[in-house]
Amino acid sequence: MLRKFVNRLEELDILEKLWDREGLTLVLVYGRRRVGKTRLLEEFSKDKGRIFVIFEDKPRGYNFKLLSKKVSDFLGFNVEVNDFPSLFALLKGITRGRVLLILDEFSYLIKKEAGILSELSRAIEENRDLNALVIVSGSYVSLLEREFFSYASPIYGRSDASIKVAPLQFKHMVEWFGSKKIEDLVKIYSVTNGTPKYLEFFSGGNVEEEIKANFFNSSAFLFREAKALLSEELRELSTYLAILEAIARGNTRVTQIANFCYMKENQVVPYLRVLGELGIVRKVTPLFGKRGIYEIADNYFLFWSRFVNPYYEEIEGNFVGAAIEDFERNFNAFLGKPFKGIAREFLMEANQKNLLPFHFTRIGRWWRKNEEIDLLTLNEREKRALFVEVKWRELSEKDAKRILSRLRKKAELIGLKDYEKHFGIVAKRIEGKENLRLAFDLGDFERVFSKIKK
Repeated sequence: MLRKFVNRLEELDILEKLWDREGLTLVLVYGRRRVGKTRLLEEFSKDKGRIFVIFEDKPRGYNFKLLSKKVSDFLGFNVEVNDFPSLFALLKGITRGRVLLILDEFSYLIKKEAGILSELSRAIEENRDLNALVIVSGSYVSLLEREFFSYASPIYGRSDASIKVAPLQFKHMVEWFGSKKIEDLVKIYSVTNGTPKYLEFFSGGNVEEEIKANFFNSSAFLFREAKALLSEELRELSTYLAILEAIARGNTRVTQIANFCYMKENQVVPYLRVLGELGIVRKVTPLFGKRGIYEIADNYFLFWSRFVNPYYEEIEGNFVGAAIEDFERNFNAFLGKPFKGIAREFLMEANQKNLLPFHFTRIGRWWRKNEEIDLLTLNEREKRALFVEVKWRELSEKDAKRILSRLRKKAELIGLKDYEKHFGIVAKRIEGKENLRLAFDLGDFERVFSKIKK
């Protein structure tokens, strides 16, 4: 279900400012597949004369035929383009005004031909007086970051800007789905991570049935997507899948991950580093602490690794009973993890709207041994702290007061003796929250996020 273009105001603003320049301007637009890069470029360029080519995973000759066709359509007569230096020289010689050249999925060319970046770099160097905005876009994140940001790369230093397109935030779910229940939006966001392509598979009606149809069906796109994405970027796929499943099941330290995967600790670390470069896994360190843990940073991969991958062969063979039983029994508990990320976003939005006791400048988590505080915000200059517990549960007023009392005791373990301390709670629903000073539930999410300017 394709919906209207949502958000991306910052990215559009950057591109418009680059368009308003004079001279040759090169910008890299990149991000994982399905995050909406092509849609962003379509939206930006729709009212401009443009050469917009989407390269394919095919030989150079095929892709330059595609490029030649797009250039011919732009110029109004047939031309044959065989390389970038001749293209840039051609455009410089016969065009007036600023030219918009969009080279989408350029990473396919890099994969097929190592020297293509040297060719592009030479085209730029030889045609500095071409008045054009050249946008190079691609989905192989690690490849593009290595090629564009490595000092040894021939294209290093040539680009004027880079835009990494990320999935939508939770606050944009309201704009995407309209008047759907916030609880349903939490569930959708917790399995899609706000990736626009994935959101198109949800209407927001019976969400749990939509999840089953999209993940526990061998012909469904979201069932196969995780493996497809990982296969494009990685070798030793089975090892990476085992590591993701280990983390999804609560094994967050290197020793635990290694034990789950029957590997040695020093063997696991390089794989974690690669997953971190892809933005799938991140290392999190507590405020006032040094020992970090690993977690899956992408809700789609978190859900898929927990509920789909362990049953992949069974689902592929249409034996879905065990997978669905696991999902129905444990999905509500699973939501606690992504809800903490959504609660963090809520606090950051509330912070901008001055809805909290003070304006915080740092936000993170804290843990020590068996004690943990879900969210801790600080203004170190003013010496103020807000401690927050996050619960994906319906709480009575008595429950909430008990949690807040426990939170105060945990806060004493951190120190911060000269800080002004505040204590809050974020939950699915809180009975009697009006009697509590800093208690927020989904009703508050609805009010705060629905006021965000589109």
